[in-house]
Amino acid sequence: MSVMQNLKNLFIGSDETVGDYESIYENDEMAADEIKDRRNREVKIAATTTLQIVLARPTDFSEVKAIGDDLNDQKTVLLNLETVRSEDAKRILDFLSGVAYANGADIKMMAQKTFAIMPKNVGFSGVDLMSELENNGYSF
Repeated sequence: MSVMQNLKNLFIGSDETVGDYESIYENDEMAADEIKDRRNREVKIAATTTLQIVLARPTDFSEVKAIGDDLNDQKTVLLNLETVRSEDAKRILDFLSGVAYANGADIKMMAQKTFAIMPKNVGFSGVDLMSELENNGYSF
């Protein structure tokens, strides 16, 4: 073989390997059909996980890491900020909002200074509790 033929075979491929590619392609089609069959099967998985709810009543910002760890572990957190100074409460809520956003969690205000932070796999139905109470004459 000449040098030019070797370069041509390197970049384009030789005629000898065309048959190999066709046989591989036929096997890939068969494998693709098998994969489609596998995708159509129903798989039932027994769910044994339980919903965990954590009540968090921090007294200052130093306790926020433990609450963030609970959110990262996909636990529902009921956050009560009644005993925290307002500056720390804002910092705590800002930090936990970021953790909740990163995990795809939702934050709902349940009462004044009380929040429910729920992971993405926990649903919440109904009207916001604060709106419901205010509509029924309760003022906070």
